[in-house]
Amino acid sequence: MSISPGSSLFTLEVESEFPEPNPGQFVHVAASEELTLRRPFSIAGRPTPEKIDLLIEIRGKGTRALTDLPYRAPVSIMGPLGNGFSEPEGDGRAVVVAGGIGVAGIRFLAHELHASGRSVLALVGARTRNELLDHLLPPTTSDGRFEVAIATDDGTAGFWGTVCELLDRELDEIGRPSKVYCCGPVGMLAETAAVARDMDLPCELAFEEIMACGTGACRGCVIATKQGYRTVCKDGPVFDAREIVFEGAPCV
Repeated sequence: MSISPGSSLFTLEVESEFPEPNPGQFVHVAASEELTLRRPFSIAGRPTPEKIDLLIEIRGKGTRALTDLPYRAPVSIMGPLGNGFSEPEGDGRAVVVAGGIGVAGIRFLAHELHASGRSVLALVGARTRNELLDHLLPPTTSDGRFEVAIATDDGTAGFWGTVCELLDRELDEIGRPSKVYCCGPVGMLAETAAVARDMDLPCELAFEEIMACGTGACRGCVIATKQGYRTVCKDGPVFDAREIVFEGAPCV
């Protein structure tokens, strides 16, 4: 199902022995018989025990091959893989932050937090109105238990600026949250980590990287941490923001 220009939401039926996934984990998908390497996709939802959602942005041959598959075509997947998000600390509001297709990394988490009764503020950013994916999150509630605020770089919807700037403003208004969760481009992760560090907030980041094996064997998806280089596929994709070594990049 197409949900924005260049992005589609897929629902896959899985075998009964498919393990229960945790928000933040991913699956490794064989896009087609012609392509050797599998493609990693965040588990973007669990609508029923027999189904998982994937949010896919068309970027190359693999994602194009998947979006061109006919309805109910068989797909080979490995998973769930990697480490997911941890529970919020305390009873305060949880803040989830996503930029662009990064909604795929926090959508499952947002639904799970909302279902548990947790108070949640979701911040969603995109370059322009047509690329926003906030409609894939739970609807806002009248009691304020689930709220959504949006930002666009060009000001065509919501806050005019980056979602990192929106995060900074919202934290000034709501006070100290229980935890901040984020998924998006690496520059956005770096800036979110900096905001959390300055306020001494617990923060977890979900990284998006090209993954050849998905199990940590090839070490093709390493990132720098205070403990040395670690693989996104096996040690992540979710990391404590305090452990990551960023070279510095603007929020985009």
